[in-house]
Amino acid sequence: MIAEYRKMWEARNWMKKNEPFLPTWQAYVGYRLDLFEKISRGATIESLVDEYGYEENLLRSWADTGVVLGHLKKEGDKLVPSKKMLRFFSRKSDDTVGELLTELFEMHMPALMNYPEMIQSNRKEKFNGDDFGKTVAATSALIEKRAFGHVAAEIDAQKPNWVLDIGCGTGGYLMKLAKKANPGTFVGVDISKDCIDEAREKASKQGLDEKVKFYYADINTWDVPNGLFDVVMMNNLLHYYSPDARESLFSRVAELVSKKGTVIVITPLYLEKGGLRFSAAFNSFMEAHENLYPLPRKEELIQDAAAAGFKLKSVKTVVREGSWYCMSFSKK
Repeated sequence: MIAEYRKMWEARNWMKKNEPFLPTWQAYVGYRLDLFEKISRGATIESLVDEYGYEENLLRSWADTGVVLGHLKKEGDKLVPSKKMLRFFSRKSDDTVGELLTELFEMHMPALMNYPEMIQSNRKEKFNGDDFGKTVAATSALIEKRAFGHVAAEIDAQKPNWVLDIGCGTGGYLMKLAKKANPGTFVGVDISKDCIDEAREKASKQGLDEKVKFYYADINTWDVPNGLFDVVMMNNLLHYYSPDARESLFSRVAELVSKKGTVIVITPLYLEKGGLRFSAAFNSFMEAHENLYPLPRKEELIQDAAAAGFKLKSVKTVVREGSWYCMSFSKK
């Protein structure tokens, strides 16, 4: 009798642990179909079905869940999103964080759910950066907002003439820095053509064509168009390099940075205090792919940088619970 009671109690506890997943799922579906925007002025289930051809019972279940969670409210027979959901999960909102959930549900969750098969078969998946380049760039931009103060302070101190961002994504860091810093030219390079195309379009719209340059290339084989750079940035990049290749990456960066230059690295660190759970989960996703690599430990990066002739200047926290840090290095 006692054993059965303990079994029931344990099952109940695991059910409770699953409850926090529900708001994330409801928000993801709403963002994926842009439903919060579509009902921004109020809409009925029937009108959505008529206009978009949605399956009615699935849509109704999603809406009922949203009402229970407070994501939606009913005004008569119409559904209306909360201000919070409309702000953060509408595709046209400047404050949207929906791509974070896209990354979670479309990249991370499928890989983690496939762990039993991968462990048994000794076969990992292969990450296709072309499929998720924009999603990764968008989620990196969220970290960018938290890290920008650290980067801007370094730029202000260095007053560089030339700045390089390796793996620049859609160019968020560079364009913000270019607006803030009067002198200097800012250069971005990325292996995602979609990201570079979008970065160039954004720079053109903001009148930054002359000050910010973007190149579609691999940093290892890139024919550098200028001389040495005063500051080189590598943000959310190191998990694309094997532990053995990271030392080579730092050596390549040493060829690009000037004598008194600075290297800024923004990255999650593995099993740092305060971000243990996130780094464990993120690292599990990386390990599930044959072309992604484990998150670096802080001590490993310091050693790799030292082997290439750099010394650590500072380590600053970006998102402690997410294990994200900003590390700054200078040439010895």
